[in-house]
Formats: sequence, structure tokens, C-alpha cells
Amino acid sequence: MKEGFYGVCGCQRLFQPGLKFKKEEIMKKWMVLMLAVGFVLTASFSAQADSVLLPWVIKDKSISTIITLVNTANPDPMKVRFHLLYWYKASTKNEQTEKCEEVDFCVPTSYNDILVFDAAGNFNHGAPLFGDTAVHGTKYTTVQGDALSLPVDGPRRAFLIVTNEIYTSENCGAAPYMGDENTIYAEAMVVDIANGAAWGYDGYNPQNAPSWMNFYDNATSGTDALGQVVASNNDEYAFLTIMPPSVFTTKIFVTPVASNMWNGSLYVVSKLYCDIRENLGGMYDYDENCISFDTVKKVVCTDASTVDHYVSSGAWTIFANTKAEGWAYLYLPFLPNPDFVASTRQATIGKLEYSLGTASFDGNKIGAAINNFIWLRGRTLPLPDTQR
Repeated sequence: MKEGFYGVCGCQRLFQPGLKFKKEEIMKKWMVLMLAVGFVLTASFSAQADSVLLPWVIKDKSISTIITLVNTANPDPMKVRFHLLYWYKASTKNEQTEKCEEVDFCVPTSYNDILVFDAAGNFNHGAPLFGDTAVHGTKYTTVQGDALSLPVDGPRRAFLIVTNEIYTSENCGAAPYMGDENTIYAEAMVVDIANGAAWGYDGYNPQNAPSWMNFYDNATSGTDALGQVVASNNDEYAFLTIMPPSVFTTKIFVTPVASNMWNGSLYVVSKLYCDIRENLGGMYDYDENCISFDTVKKVVCTDASTVDHYVSSGAWTIFANTKAEGWAYLYLPFLPNPDFVASTRQATIGKLEYSLGTASFDGNKIGAAINNFIWLRGRTLPLPDTQR
């Protein structure tokens, strides 16, 4: 279909002298054709809301988050672009109960395109990496020139939502359609520039989502096929194992999710348990003893705190003195919300185990930094109390 389809249609040739059809009849046929084309486009795109969530983005002078995006939507003759939406902590303090603010913009893409950039802006000032400057002759341009990085000072914690818009209007966010299911893919690589270590994950792309800002795990529609959301409202929990604190530091990454992510104050509460059904808070040491505590952790928007923040100081001292490993159930309990602030019982949760310098396993030293990242999966069976 020609570009004139959305501007001047160039129909004058239909009305040449000697045609047997009246002008009104031809226009009726043209309108029927337009309706048919519109129906096809709507059937292909409007029922879909393909988007991907990268729950943990870090911006710092010494830490970069390398984002990789792939688009496989082919909307010809329409055009496609990436719509990037950052939610980031309101200040460089990055406090766990601090709300987030938002910035979003669009960048061109095309069928089977791949785009790689540094969300922290340390490499190539946030512009596309590896010499990738244009897509089919169109330069990558955003409201920041050619940069796709988070446009605030660091350090910041953030998350990123990306969709592939099928558009005619040049106004970012005004597109009537999104790409079809599974036509966008994303990865994040978090690079510790100073220590030469890295960890990464692939983005969460919900299935059958009714809108591009909906990452809620609907248990009946198979939204979260891979268990990337811990949905405690559906009786889901996650296993959390903890290496000896004398060897590794363990950090918990939490980003609450909901059916509408347009809220920088969305929060979730989490707690470690020895027994969820009996409401027994705590963790197990390596000798199967429950170290009891009742610490509740509230996270607004996104957070990454060391695991000792989830444990009372006395209980943490007891555990640390074992110089061994432990584990707990991680659950998102219901708590009263008298202020009616937006809350959820679902979250994406990750665990990072790391050491800086030299780590050792029972005296066997490893002479380098170690980063081990695990995306914690929501589990429902077997329920914890049925194991007795």
C-alpha cells in the first residue's frame, strides 16, 4: 500500500471519462475496501498488547545496564517503533519506600531489528552500541538526540517497560495498535565496570495481556507461563536460599507488578517464613532449625536491599554466627491498607549473590569477583504445610 493511503489517496484516475460506473458507486466500492483493510489491521494488532518488563535497571557511574531489544512485528505498510517507559526512584537516595517518577519516549525500529544500548549512559552516551546508527536509513532519534538512556543523574534504581507500537501518528504513545503476541523480546546485562563482573536476565513478556501496561499474573489466563511473577494472592511463594554471609552478600531485587503500572507509588510487602500457613515468620539454618522473626519489608516501585534487611538484627546475628547456609519461604502477605495507597500482592523478585575480590568455598579461594543472579519463581505446589 502506498504512502498516499494515509494522506491524499490519488483516486482521480477512477473518474476518467468513459467509465461505466457512476462516481458514487465507485466511492462506495472504495469505502468497502477501506473498511476491509481496517478490519484486517484491527484483527491483527488491536487485540494484542505485546510489551516486555525489565524489572531491574541500574544507573551509576560504575554500573551499567545494557539493554537488548528485538522486534519481530511486521506491520507493513504501517510502521513500527519501540516505546520506552522508565520508572525511576525520585531521588538518588533510592530508599525502599520512595516513590518513582516516569519518563518515556519512542525510537524507530523495523521488522527483525535488534537494538542494544546502555541505559546508564556510560557507554556511547546512551546511544545505540556497536555502530548501529540507523534502521533502514532512518537515524535512531529520541527526545534526547540519539540517546536511549535514563535521562536523570545517578545513582538510580529503575525499571523499564517497552512495547512495539504500530503507528501512523508521529506522536509517541498515540499509536492505536501494539505488536502481535511474542513480537518483542528483551534482555538486560548489568555490568560492574569497576570490578569486571556482570549478571543478567531476560525480560518478562506476559501472555494474553489486555493492555501494554498490564503485567498482572491472572491465574486463569496463563499470563505468567514461566512463573516470573510471585503472585501471593494466588497462594504463590518463592524459595529463597542464602549463602553464608561470611562468603557472599545476598541482595533481593523486588519490583511490584499490577494490572496498571501507571503508578509510581505502587507497593508490595514481603516477609520470610518458616511456615506460611502457621504464620511463622523466620528462616531455617543449615541444621533445620527455624530462627524465628517477624520482619515485614515494604517496597515502593522497586528496590534492591541486602537480605539482612528482611531479618531482625538478633536473628541475623544468630544466622551469621553459624557461618553456614540457610533458606526461607518468601511470601507477599496481605496487610491492611488504611491510606488506600495502590498496593499489590504480586512482584517480580530476583536474588543476587556476589563477592568483591576473593571468595572461597571451604578454604578454596577464587581470585575474582562473583555475581550469581537467580530470578525467583512463583510456586504453588506443593503447599508448604502439606510437606509434614
